[in-house]
Amino acid sequence: MMRFFGKLHPVARHYADYPVPLRTIRPIGADQAAAAHDALRDPANIAQLGQKEAAYPSAVCYYRPPFLTDIFRAVGDHIRRFLDFDIVETYYYARLYGLGDQLKIHTDRGSCFVSVSLCFGYEYSDMFPAGSAWPIGVLEDHASAAPRETLFRMQPGDGFLYPGCSVPHWRDVFLGTRCGQAFFHWVPADPARFAEFYGDPNLKG
Repeated sequence: MMRFFGKLHPVARHYADYPVPLRTIRPIGADQAAAAHDALRDPANIAQLGQKEAAYPSAVCYYRPPFLTDIFRAVGDHIRRFLDFDIVETYYYARLYGLGDQLKIHTDRGSCFVSVSLCFGYEYSDMFPAGSAWPIGVLEDHASAAPRETLFRMQPGDGFLYPGCSVPHWRDVFLGTRCGQAFFHWVPADPARFAEFYGDPNLKG
């Protein structure tokens, strides 16, 4: 059983007033997912927009890539049906993961109060055959004596809506060749509590 002993961001206390469900969603179709995956793999985009992160040595990372702006807006419109409050965009990010990348268990910064992880596509391998999915694990009731561990397996076009600041999540080592994934984030439209996260989270955390 996975365990989490880190601290939650202080905004996690606001989930009592702004509950975010933990659920799978289908905000885009397979064709749109494939086009986004191709954009992440495009050599011109990699050269102009791609970045490296020490934590993901095989990945190409993108901060607010313009070719995903329309999908960001579409996903925001899609998830409003599952929320009892209005939301404000903070930021989005994408990664083209490679063999050996993994996501250590963690919770997110305050600007990720409402989060969606969206799968664009996979490139398979002998260790990760066609039809496989790279699961995201979540740990509910992590502070209890009996936390609940759940794995969400996404195919291209599938998304995962979750409360990023309160639910620890992770991914084990990726065994495929490539995985295209995007992360979209919002906060409640409540300036008294969340105005510090409006805008660039690199400045306002």
